[in-house]
Amino acid sequence: MQDIIEKQKDVLDTVMNIYIKTMTEDDDKEVVAQACMSLSDIVKDCGITAIEPYISRLAEATLVLLRQESSCQQIESDGEDDGDIDHDEVLMDAVSDLLPAFAKVMGSYFDPIFAKLFDPLMKFAKSPHPPQDKTMVVATLAEVAQEMGAPISAYVERIMPLVLKELASSDATNRRNAAFCAGEICKNGGAAALNYYGDILRALHPLFSNSESDDAVRDNAAGAIARMIMVQPQSMPLNQVLPVFIKALPLKEDHEESMTVYSCICNLLLSSHPQILPLVPDVVHVFAQVVVSPNESDEIKTNIGRAVSHLVSVYGPQMQPILSALPPAHANALAAFANKR
Repeated sequence: MQDIIEKQKDVLDTVMNIYIKTMTEDDDKEVVAQACMSLSDIVKDCGITAIEPYISRLAEATLVLLRQESSCQQIESDGEDDGDIDHDEVLMDAVSDLLPAFAKVMGSYFDPIFAKLFDPLMKFAKSPHPPQDKTMVVATLAEVAQEMGAPISAYVERIMPLVLKELASSDATNRRNAAFCAGEICKNGGAAALNYYGDILRALHPLFSNSESDDAVRDNAAGAIARMIMVQPQSMPLNQVLPVFIKALPLKEDHEESMTVYSCICNLLLSSHPQILPLVPDVVHVFAQVVVSPNESDEIKTNIGRAVSHLVSVYGPQMQPILSALPPAHANALAAFANKR
């Protein structure tokens, strides 16, 4: 058994050394991009214990690429042809994916490394970099904030101007990434993020209007609102926010936001929060659609059932007309989950 473990370590050591060397010394952008993608997978699959001996060198190689100082980035093309632009985008997308991979396995311990990578990453959001680079930066910041946790608070003041600007982007992907990023910043950014709540709410509001044509953008905006409510409910104008929030549901495309969004509503119901109670008929209508959806997990449906069961036990007479107004199939599905123990 020990021999097998040692052989695995030797294989990992060989692979890591080859990929790290490739990052800075190979002159082919596609090869370097593939090395970065493979390293992201290895970091996430193997975990911090196996990767720790290589973290310092990996971080340094990532920094070289973000500064655009690697061998493959020194090769000048004959003019700005589309092929080279495509190669740059593929390369930098692969490089940026390393940061969330580090954050995922290191958590808050990623902060000292992120501090070195932050400014070089942010330069990609400025001219003369193309718009897709902003997409990359905001997506990376969102995922790092999600995985690194509380240390992201030190970066809030430098991140939020970009996020607020991208919430109004003409590109749906940018709006979607910015909404997700805003939510994660609010979730983990502490007091520094609280200072931006008003600005974030104003920037998110148009994403709930009829002028927003992209369902995924609206779903991510709902996810951001849910995170803000869960972290700082007392700082949210819930009487204004909740009706708009509930009206945007159920989620239509990005079901990765489902647990956050529906847990937020369930928590408000279970605590009998006074601002959610007038909206119970609308909430029940949403919940009924969720429990019959093949896109939602049993865990989410069970949580919804628990919340509905609570409502029935506390507000029985008022609940019966609401439940009776549902289509029979929806009412039966909701009752089935509400009766689970």
